Amino acid sequence: MFKYLKMLALGMLVVGLMASSVFAAASASFFTTGLNTQVNIGLEALGVARNFRIAGDGGANGSVGNAALSTSPTTNFLSGDFLNVTFTNAAFDGSQVALCVATGNTITNTAVTVDTPTANVTNWAFRIGVSGVSAGQTIFVTNDYSTGSCNLSNKTLNIHFPAMSSAALAQVAFSGITSGGSPIGGANSATLNFANIGRQYTTAYGSSTSTIDFSGNATSNGAHFINGNTANQGSANIANNASMALTATGSSLTVSAILSLQDSASWQGIQRVYVSGAGDCTATANNVANNAINSSSGTVNLSIPANAFNGSSPVASYTGNVCVDVKGNAALQTRTIKGAYTISVSTGGNSDPQDAFSAIQSWVSNGFQGIVPYINGSSTFATICFINNMSAASGSVTASILTAESGASLAALAGLSVATLPPGQTMRVDFTQSGSTVVMIPYTYSGGTEIAGTAIPLTGIATNDRYSAIINVGASPTQVTANCIQLDPAGSKRAVPVLTQSGSSAPWNY
Repeated sequence: MFKYLKMLALGMLVVGLMASSVFAAASASFFTTGLNTQVNIGLEALGVARNFRIAGDGGANGSVGNAALSTSPTTNFLSGDFLNVTFTNAAFDGSQVALCVATGNTITNTAVTVDTPTANVTNWAFRIGVSGVSAGQTIFVTNDYSTGSCNLSNKTLNIHFPAMSSAALAQVAFSGITSGGSPIGGANSATLNFANIGRQYTTAYGSSTSTIDFSGNATSNGAHFINGNTANQGSANIANNASMALTATGSSLTVSAILSLQDSASWQGIQRVYVSGAGDCTATANNVANNAINSSSGTVNLSIPANAFNGSSPVASYTGNVCVDVKGNAALQTRTIKGAYTISVSTGGNSDPQDAFSAIQSWVSNGFQGIVPYINGSSTFATICFINNMSAASGSVTASILTAESGASLAALAGLSVATLPPGQTMRVDFTQSGSTVVMIPYTYSGGTEIAGTAIPLTGIATNDRYSAIINVGASPTQVTANCIQLDPAGSKRAVPVLTQSGSSAPWNY
C-alpha cells in the first residue's frame, strides 16, 4: 500500500506543482551556514560530478535557522502526507536523509521521516510519519541522523552536483501532497537559491602608457623611453574567490595559468617581455614569479611558475607586472600590447576559457613617425622626401630600414642618425644610389642652393632592392609633416605615400 501511495504521489507531482500547495512564497526559508548565505561552488571543480557536504551549525540544540536546508509549512501535514523536495542543478547523493522538526529552536528528538533517496535523483517525496508536522514548525533536511537523535544533528546535508561547464544557481523548491495525491495548502514555495556555481578564479588587467623619447634631450633617438630601457609596467592579475566552499584545488586538481601577449607592432625593437610577481620590473629572468622570453612575432605565451600561482594557498592569487625591455639600438614604433589569461585545470576540472585580449601597455611617441612603404635601391628610381618642422624647437632626424625585398640583415640599419632639423625649416632626404652603394643623403639649403651632405650607406641593401623605411623626427608630431616623391625613367615624378598613425593602436594610414 505504501509503495502504491508513493508512486501515486510522484505521478501527480506535476499537477501538485502547478496547483496551490502547502508553502506560501514568503513562508519558505533556507539557510546554508551559520551566516545564512549561499554556498559558493567553484565551476572549475565540476568537470565531473561531485558530492559536497553543506555545513550546518554543528550545535546539538543551536539555532535551527543555521541548518543546511530548512523550510516552514503554513498548513498542517498529517501522517501519510508527502513533502516533495525538488532540486535544480543539484541532486540527492544516495545517502540516508531525515526530516527533523523543531518548534522555535527546540528540536523534536525523533524525525518525522527517514528515507534514502536514489542517488542522483533531483526530486523525492518524503512521507510524513505518525507525528505529522504542525503549521509554523520548522523542518530541516539533514543526513546527520541516527535513530532517536535529531537533537544531536549537526543539520548538514550531502548534495550531489552534476558536471557543469557554465555558471549556474543550484536551487531547491518544496511542495506538498496528501496521501491521496491532492495538493496541500496555498501556493508552492518560492524557488530558493542555496548554491552559486561560478568561477573560482577571476582576472583583471591594468594598462600603462610609455613615451618613446625622440625629443627629451640631446641624445634622444627614439630607441628608448623617457624612463629608460623598460616600458612602464602594466598589470595582469588573478584573484581567487576565498569564499568558495568547493574548490578546484580542494578537489585535488592541478591549476596553472598562461598569460598570452600580442603586440600590434610585432615586437619590433624588443629585447624581452616577461611577467614578474616581484612588484616591479627589476626581477631577473630566473625569479620564481617571473618568466622571460626573447622577442618574437605573433603571440608570446608566458607560463606563470607554479610557485607563483598554482590556485592554492599561499599562491592562490597572482599579481603580475607585465614588463618589456627594449634593445636600445632601434627607433621604436608606437604600439599597443594586449594580454589574456588562460587558467587550466587538470582532468576532472573545467579550464576557464581564454579571456578576451585587454590592453596592458600603450606606447606613444613624443616625436613624428612616418613610414615610407616603397623605396627602390636604384638611383633611377630615387625617392626624395621633404620633411617640414613647424614647431618652435629643433628636432633630431633618424631613420630605420624596416623591410627589404632581398632579405638583407636590418640589425645595423636601425636608428640611423640623419641630421638635426631646425625650427621652421624644411629638409630634403634622398634614398638613392652612390656608385654601387645604396645610400641615404641629407641636404642643407644655403644661399638659394641645396648642398648634399655626407651619404649614409645602407649596408646590405642591394641595387634595385625594394625596401621600406621609417622616418623619425624629435619634434611635436602635430607640427611635423613629410612628403615623398619618386623619380621615373620617363622623367616624371610620382607621389609616394607616407604612412602615419593617429594613436598607438591605430593602423598606419596615408
